[in-house]
Amino acid sequence: MKSVRDANLEGKTVFLRVDYNVPMENGKILDNNRIKKSIATVKYILEHKAKIVIATHLGKPKGKIDPKTSTIPLAAELAKELKHKVNATDYLIDDSVKKAVGEMKIGDILMLGNLRWNPGEESNDVEFAKELASLADIYVNDAFGASHRAHASIEAITKNLPAYAGFLLESEVTTLSLLLKNPVPPFMLIMGGAKIEDKAGLIENLADKVDKILVGGGIANTFLKAKGEDISKSLYEPDMVDKCKELLSRLQGKIVLPVDSIYQKFENGDFSIMDIGYETRKIFSSEIAKAKTIFWNGNMGKTEDRQYEGGSKIIAQNITDNEATSVVAGGDTVGFVLNNNLEEGISFISTGGGAALEFLAGLKLPGIESLNN
Repeated sequence: MKSVRDANLEGKTVFLRVDYNVPMENGKILDNNRIKKSIATVKYILEHKAKIVIATHLGKPKGKIDPKTSTIPLAAELAKELKHKVNATDYLIDDSVKKAVGEMKIGDILMLGNLRWNPGEESNDVEFAKELASLADIYVNDAFGASHRAHASIEAITKNLPAYAGFLLESEVTTLSLLLKNPVPPFMLIMGGAKIEDKAGLIENLADKVDKILVGGGIANTFLKAKGEDISKSLYEPDMVDKCKELLSRLQGKIVLPVDSIYQKFENGDFSIMDIGYETRKIFSSEIAKAKTIFWNGNMGKTEDRQYEGGSKIIAQNITDNEATSVVAGGDTVGFVLNNNLEEGISFISTGGGAALEFLAGLKLPGIESLNN
């Protein structure tokens, strides 16, 4: 995989694919972590006397124009963080964009409209990719969080331009590769969130390397159901109960499940598990203290409700107190850590949710493979 450091950038126009798919509310950005993480690459390209055409997706407009997913607020946020003017348009490949690109000078930045407003993006359309490529001389992928998608601006475009990896993408691949190839033992996975289906591949791929797997959140409910425990009305995945039984049998001694929970109780006596309990927090804390390498994906409870964020806070605090190599991934988990100012002491905060899980599951990511080829 060639780095942007290997590219001759001077005087060139660079098509920089970023992942600025950030949480927004009423047009305001709630978390700009992904934007800040791309700035090193943007600065490097500018320092090497190039022009930059930046492209990203935002939300799920499904090939249709949706003003709520305009990239113009993203351009304004980048300009603020970069302290550099960023021009913006809501268009992608029409004549006005080609004219604007043709008039760019060294050091200029233009952010294109939302890539997913064009149906050719998600269908990996070859002609759409050619149109995008015609705007630039060089392609740089710094969108690790989108690199598990075979989309036009991720994969097809690389057949039309010299292609390089940006610094953020490089750092993601390097850090996650360490977990795959040479984690310092004891190596611990902390798995939460709603769906075991999304994480089963990762658990299976790392089963031989990992020493402990702490399980909380909605996925713990499916494991508890597989053990025959009463979870009442708690969220779980019926289709994954057999898979959880198999994992519990095969990874006996490695998987650590909650022994108690914080419940929401209903008048008829039913209940729903909302967070890991106090005894579980003690057990998980003790296990985390022994680890030398930690990967955490998925919250321990329904953290959008503050009364159920205690388990996740304890996990985050224990990770930061440990001097182990620690990686946190997944939008909800990363957002929780950053919003609660718990990032100090965490070695690496990934910008990839699905991309990180698929990478660690041993799957080939189209965005990475296209750069390798």
